[in-house]
Amino acid sequence: MKIGFISDIHGYPKRFKRAMELLKDADVVLCAGDVLYHGPRNPILEGYNPQGLIEEIKNNQKELIIARGNCDAEVDLMVLEYPVFTPVVFYEKDGVRFMVNHGHEYNDDEIKMMIDRFKIDVMVLGHTHIRRFEKYKDSVIINPGSISVPKGDGIPSFAYYEDGYIVFVNLNNGEIIEKNKI
Repeated sequence: MKIGFISDIHGYPKRFKRAMELLKDADVVLCAGDVLYHGPRNPILEGYNPQGLIEEIKNNQKELIIARGNCDAEVDLMVLEYPVFTPVVFYEKDGVRFMVNHGHEYNDDEIKMMIDRFKIDVMVLGHTHIRRFEKYKDSVIINPGSISVPKGDGIPSFAYYEDGYIVFVNLNNGEIIEKNKI
């Protein structure tokens, strides 16, 4: 089983397409939101093209499940014609429970309460654009970083779960940044 995680696409179709190419063998890709709009705090970088991203998502053949982010608006639902766009996504495969939330509405104590309440193995957050791997009891909290507008070390990244590991990948060169046992 391989589950991909992306977040904070912010309107960059080439970055989305590259992530989908690198995750071509994933069973599903779970997205932690902020799909089309760049957001008022993010610069508009070369390649920003929400309309192009709409087409990439429509033409994408990989199963993609999106949790709604703080920059995702009602109009995005209309133009994406995408059926799943909720604040929280639950996904379970082979007995591993995933929960995806953009991460802007809850503090760490609330996130940990949800992990406990819903028996989540992997909690996936976005919003900060900074990679995160944190163990919490028998679970982990991760942020795959941003594939388009990375912050922190500035490396655009995504992550995936495979064989009990969370692997972070550099979008630019496809190389593993770090690999952590859950």
